Amino acid sequence: MKKVVTSLGLLLAVAPAAYAQQDSGLYLGGRVGPSFLEDSCVSDANCGDSELAAGVVTGYNFNNWFALEGTYDYLGRFDTSFDQSGTTLSAAGDLTALTLAPKFAYHLKPDTALYGKVGGAWWNWNSSAGDRDDVSLMGAIGVDHQATDNINVRLEYQHINDMDDGYFSSVDNNLVTVGMTYHFGRTSSEPMPEPMVEEPVMAEPAPEPQMVAEPQTIVLSEAGETELFGFDEATLSPQAAASLQPLINRLLQHEEATATIIGHTDSKGPAAYNQKLSERRAQAVADVFVDAGIDAERLTVMGKGESTPIASNDTVDGRAKNRRVEVTSPEFVYVEVQ
Repeated sequence: MKKVVTSLGLLLAVAPAAYAQQDSGLYLGGRVGPSFLEDSCVSDANCGDSELAAGVVTGYNFNNWFALEGTYDYLGRFDTSFDQSGTTLSAAGDLTALTLAPKFAYHLKPDTALYGKVGGAWWNWNSSAGDRDDVSLMGAIGVDHQATDNINVRLEYQHINDMDDGYFSSVDNNLVTVGMTYHFGRTSSEPMPEPMVEEPVMAEPAPEPQMVAEPQTIVLSEAGETELFGFDEATLSPQAAASLQPLINRLLQHEEATATIIGHTDSKGPAAYNQKLSERRAQAVADVFVDAGIDAERLTVMGKGESTPIASNDTVDGRAKNRRVEVTSPEFVYVEVQ
């Protein structure tokens, strides 16, 4: 355990201490994948093995093509056999490795690069036969892709060559991993600004005066003296249609103007039927606007059935108030013609 803590401390030390600065280049992440141990037997017996490996990755990007990178991986628990005084013995143990290497990248696209690493691997085999460690040559190739402003994903193949300490005999480790790294302080690259070219200053015409039309609402309700709809009908009465004329004139005079038409009912009868009835009545009001020459695309038409009462449905007067169609033209800005 003490060696693992020491290894992680050394791994993090490869990044500069000024990692908190903006765009510092520091990155940190993890990886996981299959690990293969080759030629781990002194005899012809096949005791090579494969295990699931996992580790951490940290590094520092000095520019777009060069970085210094370190990893610490648990490579798996493996069996091996070795010769001792003419006798073949076997042992099983956990294999870990700490690597440090320069990383060189070639960008296929601005956000995708091929990379290679060649460096050293300090490996440790903690087994039933003892605890051994040594340094071997390490090489790796991979693909690194920037997924977001701060996150990269990668696929890597790593090879540690000729691990030989008396228990192992010219053993090689091959590791294939997928990983993710978080890049501190990195932001999206901004395009270079276009060179500024001074253009002659042209006198601009004075802007046309703009006016604001206030919102306007008309509520057609059966609580008033004007008949709105017949019982269980969606045909608008002539008197109710005439009361819409102020809003019709508003939309005819200003192409910027729009209207929202919402139908409502009381709670008598099934809710699903009342919903359909409110939609039919709202459409009947919209048809008056369309017949007056207003484009239907400028109208928002909907029914809300009995869902939004403004009075109690327990009284005749309350139900009459709830049977209504609300027509609202929101605020808009228009240019006043001189």
